[in-house]
Order: sequence, then structure tokens, then C-alpha cells
Amino acid sequence: MAIEAQDIGLLKNPRFRRLLESRILGQAAWNAMIFGLLILVVEDSGSSVQSTFLIVAMTLPSILFGIPGGAVADMLPLRFSLTIGYLLRAGVAGALIFYHSELLFIYLFVFAASTVGQVFTPAEAATVPAIVQKKQLPAANSLMVLTLIMGQIIGAAMLAPFLWKIFGGPIPVLIVVMMFFLAASYVIGWMTSGYGSSKPEENRPSLGFMEAMREGFRILRTVRQAYLAILYLVIAGAMGKMLIILLPKFTEDVLEISPEDTVFVAAPAAIGAGLGLALAPPAARMFGAWRVVGVGFVILMAGLIGLGLVVYVRDFIENNFDFGLTFLDDEVGLESVITVTMLLAMPVGFAFTLVSVAARVVMNEQAPPEAQGRVFAVQMAIGDFVSLLPLLLVGVVADVVGVRATLLAASISAVGVASYLTFSSRFGPVDSKPPPRSGPEPPSESGHSSVTDNAPD
Repeated sequence: MAIEAQDIGLLKNPRFRRLLESRILGQAAWNAMIFGLLILVVEDSGSSVQSTFLIVAMTLPSILFGIPGGAVADMLPLRFSLTIGYLLRAGVAGALIFYHSELLFIYLFVFAASTVGQVFTPAEAATVPAIVQKKQLPAANSLMVLTLIMGQIIGAAMLAPFLWKIFGGPIPVLIVVMMFFLAASYVIGWMTSGYGSSKPEENRPSLGFMEAMREGFRILRTVRQAYLAILYLVIAGAMGKMLIILLPKFTEDVLEISPEDTVFVAAPAAIGAGLGLALAPPAARMFGAWRVVGVGFVILMAGLIGLGLVVYVRDFIENNFDFGLTFLDDEVGLESVITVTMLLAMPVGFAFTLVSVAARVVMNEQAPPEAQGRVFAVQMAIGDFVSLLPLLLVGVVADVVGVRATLLAASISAVGVASYLTFSSRFGPVDSKPPPRSGPEPPSESGHSSVTDNAPD
């Protein structure tokens, strides 16, 4: 399953390369800002409840404005949406420099930044099929997820903790975040020529708002593989948000290290994610993207359950296998529970990448080009709506029964919900026709498509 030359050739596409560069900067800034604020509220309150409110402030705009935001993304030039979105988030980071000491202002500004994302996040997703060939979609989505993971590592595991440790507060973090957002806006917008020009599109149909919404739900109701891909992506996304809430308290209570030292979890997860990124494109072409989503989801749930049982997993390994965990504890000073957590984080990162890449490929293949933004917005709105109540409860539950028990209960519940929705005859389409795996190619051999006006030039 070697990477094909067409995948490597994606990086020769200047528009796609510029999209990746801006995405790395933007994701690093976003994750550094959110994680820095998480550290701030946890250290100030010592409770997971305040971090829950922060994640809810980040999630609620998708429920309220996600679908209208997708419609706006389909109507505006994509590059314009991305450029303005990064500029507005830079403004939010700048405002937080002056108002970070008040929890209410933190929640309001995070809500505002997330509201901006309801336009440019669907625009970013819709840009991919607009500027690459259809056969390159698995590799293109893999690279997009790679930049997402790199942004998480740079922002949450490196930038925010490092600056916090060096300077002892959130202000340096927020200053760097603002600079990163400005740089992302510059890369996607002002570095290009003819920014304000308008080029007519040819042979591009247009869907109205309601038609596009119906198209998004039609896909979920008529193609079972697409329904399952979105189902697993929604649940995986909800579990990811839950991990964001629980991670500072998990590192503090279970690993008994500082909340800033999440590198012990993030680094092995990134290694697993890198392996997933390498395998996802060829696996999607060989087995079908919707099958890769299913396999990734099973591995992800197993890994999360393992993290919930990490102490028991550690005891089982030490009692039955000689893997050197005791040596690491005695000689290196690395607690065995940290070692086991690192080992479990690798398949979690690997599986989450498989689900993220392959599910997006399924959506790219199924949604018409003129409705890509709204279809992605429907998916995000559904996911955030479904996850809102669990997110409201998880912080409170973690403070009462403990973070490991909460993680375990949430993971088992997610498996139960996914199993019911997968096999129940009351939900999902009956059509089992797999999504198409090939289609007409854009005329350019260089990886550019014929889309001109609504894609970054």
C-alpha cells in the first residue's frame, strides 16, 4: 500500500499547498488558545465544570449557526471566508489579552471565535474537492487531517504549555496566538494575486438553501455507507471534545503530573496519527473509505476504554508480561501508569485519524460541489447538537466519580449508541450501495480543477 505519485504531486498544487500552510498556522493558534484557556480556568477553579463551560461555549455556535454558516460559506468566495475568519479570530485573541481574567468574557469571546468558525470551517472543507482531482481526495483529506494533528501538537502540546511554563501566564500565549492567526490570514489571502478579482464560473449549478439542506439529509437517508461514516465521525468527534475536557484533570489525577505536561499523551497519539495518515489514503482506495471508517471506529473505542481502565491494564501487564514497565519506573523515573497511557494513546491517535480522513472522503464523494459547505455544516451541527448534553454532564460527573470512571462510562455508552444506530432497523437508510470510488477528473494534469471563482486562487 505505497503512497502513489499522484498523492505526492498534491504538494505541487500551489493552491492546495497554501491551504495546508494556513491551516497549520490556524489550527496551532486555535488549539494553543483553547488549551491555554483550559489551563487558566482549571488552575483558577480546580474543577472540570469550568472547563466544561468553556467547551460548551465552543460547541454551542455550531448548533445555533452551523447550517446557516454552511450556506454562507457556499455563497461567498471560499478564500474570502477563510481570510476574514482568521482576521476575526486574531481580533478575539487580541481582546482576550485584556479580558482573560474574567470567566464571563472568556466564555463570550470563545463563543464569538467559534461562531466565526461556522463559516470558514465548512469553507475550508469545501475547498478541498474544488482544487484537487477526485482520485486525490483520500490523500488530500489525509494531508488536511495531518495539518489538524500538527496544529494540535504545536498548539496544545508545545506552544501553550511551553509559553505558560516560561512566562507563567496566558498573555504570551494569546499574543503568539494572535500572530499565528494573522499569519494564516496573510498566507491564504494577501499573498495571492488578484485578491479582489471575480472570475465567472462555467457550468456550475447552484442550489438554494433548502435544496442544499435536503441534499445533505438525502445523502444520509439513501446511502447506508455514508450514513455510517457520518454516524461514526459524529461520535468520534463528541468523544474528542470529551477528552479535551477531561485531559487536564486526567493528567493531574491519574498520571499525577502537571496539567501542562500533556505531551506524555499527545506525543504518542501523534505517532499513531502519523501512521494512520500514511495508511488511510491507500486503505481507502483499496477497501473503500466507508470500510476504513468502521475499522477505525472500533479501534478508537477500544483505545478509549483502555484509557478508562488504564490502572487495571497496567496491573494486568505487570502481573502477566515482562515488558520492562517496572524497570522504567525504578530506573528511569517514568511511572508505569504513564507508560501504559502512552502505549494506549498511540492506537487512539491512529484510529481517530482513520475515521476523520475516511469519513471526509465519503462526504466529498457523495455531496455535489455546489453543496459541499452545507453538507459539512449539517454534519458538524448534528455532531455538536448530539454531544452538547454529554459535554454538559462530563465535567460534573468527573468531579464526583473520578475522571477514569467518567471516561470509561462515556466510552461504553458511545459503543452502545453506535451499535444500536448501526443495527437498528428504525434508523438509517436501507440502501447498501457503496459510495462511488471514482468519477470524472478535472481537465488539468497539475492537480488544479476548473473551479475558479469560489476557490482560493
